[in-house]
Amino acid sequence: MLLNLQQLKKVLEELQEEYNFDPLQTLEIIKMWIKTAFRKDYLWGNKKIPFEVHFDSKWNIVIQRKYKVVDKVEDPDKEMSLEDAKKYRDDVKVWDEILVDITPENLEFSRIAVQAAAQTIKQNVKRIERERFFEKFKDKQWQLLKAKVLKVIGDNVILDIDWTTVVLPPEWQIKWKVYNQGEEILVYLKQIGKWPGWIVLNITQSDPDFVRAILEQNVPEIEEGKVKIEKIVRIPGVRSKVLVSSEDPRVDPVGVFVWIKGERIWEILSLLNGEKIDFIEKVEDPKLLIKNALKPAKVEDIKIEWKVAKVKVPENQKAIAIGKQASNVKLAWQLTWYKIEVV
Repeated sequence: MLLNLQQLKKVLEELQEEYNFDPLQTLEIIKMWIKTAFRKDYLWGNKKIPFEVHFDSKWNIVIQRKYKVVDKVEDPDKEMSLEDAKKYRDDVKVWDEILVDITPENLEFSRIAVQAAAQTIKQNVKRIERERFFEKFKDKQWQLLKAKVLKVIGDNVILDIDWTTVVLPPEWQIKWKVYNQGEEILVYLKQIGKWPGWIVLNITQSDPDFVRAILEQNVPEIEEGKVKIEKIVRIPGVRSKVLVSSEDPRVDPVGVFVWIKGERIWEILSLLNGEKIDFIEKVEDPKLLIKNALKPAKVEDIKIEWKVAKVKVPENQKAIAIGKQASNVKLAWQLTWYKIEVV
């Protein structure tokens, strides 16, 4: 089939519009299309011959074969003697590169060549899309991202993040949460990985680091080094417990998360969609640590044998100490590394 320059320009414009490619990217894709088709139809005897594709001022295609100018030709497909090179350019020297026009008078491609070239374009469009995807998110790892729920397909939630479609899989969702179309949520970019042919973007709402990122966003004392988050344990959507410390005796490591009139804690709770959160100061006394870890329950007495803590609480506090589906006692156990038995 004869190459139609108007059609070629139309393809170029469509690529720019559909994929938002810049003109140089689009032009390189078109050149690759032509190179693939040209190799298929015109270089069937030697597919490794180096050549370039250009356009003149009238959008005519110019195909130029590349040669390295040498004293002694050993590979005639890629090298040319100085004597022969001077027939094309007077000022050429040994080790220069010379381009020789090999454009057919009537450049025409077979249907098979066009199909092969189209496949090449698809592959390169995908490659460019992957590169742009990676560039967009590579500096946002370990950050909170704003997302909009587009739809729910099966167990997967499809999100729009900065005009990019991203999947939130079931294992990184909050188990009891209903994701509604059009809803705006926060997600945490836990990891972005790049491998040949694919990009992995791990976003989550259920990881403890999601809570950590929210706290870092709302409590400047963390970045300032005045307060340290030692550990976070969590049952997503239910409760989190955060072990905190400070080396500055003037700083209350629990109080900074609550702040004046509860300003910070209310903002934190709203970002966690009502998930409860407890802050526990790190202390050396294991009994005091366990007592604080079981908040909001009131503890009367604690006896420790090896790594088992038997905790006595008032009868009316047992349900609070254990928590819904044993959530409170499980988290206290995970936070302190003591097996807790409420008696």
